Amino acid sequence: MSMNFSEFKRRLGEDPLNMDDEMLRARQSSPEFEQAATEAEAFERSLNAALNVAAPTDLLKNISAITETPAKQRRWAPLAMAASLIMAVGAAGIVWQQTHQWESVEAYVADHYHYDGANVIEHAADQMSELDINNLMARFDASAIPELAGLIGFVKVCPTPDGKGAHMVLNTESGPVSVIFMPKTQVTDGEVLEFEQAHAYLVNLDVGSAVIIAPQGQPIEQYAAMIRSSIKTGLVDV
Repeated sequence: MSMNFSEFKRRLGEDPLNMDDEMLRARQSSPEFEQAATEAEAFERSLNAALNVAAPTDLLKNISAITETPAKQRRWAPLAMAASLIMAVGAAGIVWQQTHQWESVEAYVADHYHYDGANVIEHAADQMSELDINNLMARFDASAIPELAGLIGFVKVCPTPDGKGAHMVLNTESGPVSVIFMPKTQVTDGEVLEFEQAHAYLVNLDVGSAVIIAPQGQPIEQYAAMIRSSIKTGLVDV
């Protein structure tokens, strides 16, 4: 059975550079598929190119000054301004792409959610199948049991402080909740990070960790036990 366009677009969202046989056959099936794939690839490559441009030394000092603000006083707005400044000089990934550039997990969470939070939530209107979810999680020698998989509307590969991980959105009764699985990063279990527009809850797992993020006023701690028991991991080699 040939892949429909909605499914093709969903897979492009997960991995714009997907070149498996089924995706190749689909993109060759019509100009519409080919155009969508070409546009997704072009965006991904231009983004990666921007993320690998070195920034001026003075700019790095300015960014460091922003990220060194006390944890409880950090706000999304300065990070957003910093991101805009970086993009303006063609150095978007100095903090984002290169690993070990964040001075804390908090700085990583703030950058990541500002950069990709809204974009991922936009893709989460439809429910993903458990098979599709675990096919992606298998890249990190992990899986999501049905209790968690049943809530996931979208999941994609994302950068983490120590390699790659998975950024997922849970469709809950109180609204979308973002969860970032970090296979090689340890955190302070139960630590709460407060920001101007959102808050986050850190969860250590048997292997790696996760961070639960939602707008202020939306509950997050209640999902910690489920995340801890529902993300099953083995020996991670990403």
